[in-house]
Amino acid sequence: MSDASNSAEYLYFVLVPVAEVFRAELPDGKRSFMAIKNSKSCRVKFGNKQIEKNWQSFCKIHELKNDTELEY
Repeated sequence: MSDASNSAEYLYFVLVPVAEVFRAELPDGKRSFMAIKNSKSCRVKFGNKQIEKNWQSFCKIHELKNDTELEY
């Protein structure tokens, strides 16, 4: 399987579902996120800076592969 397929599968089968559960705990109006991927990596990025910081910490604690260098 190619890196691109692995990246897409990880993004949509792991990161996005986890991010949806994560944002369910957030106040309304601060819950938007985007899914970003390229051929080798992927990430979920929240629109709010503090929530994004909390999300990055959450990913690190739970060993999720969320590439913080990847931008849209």
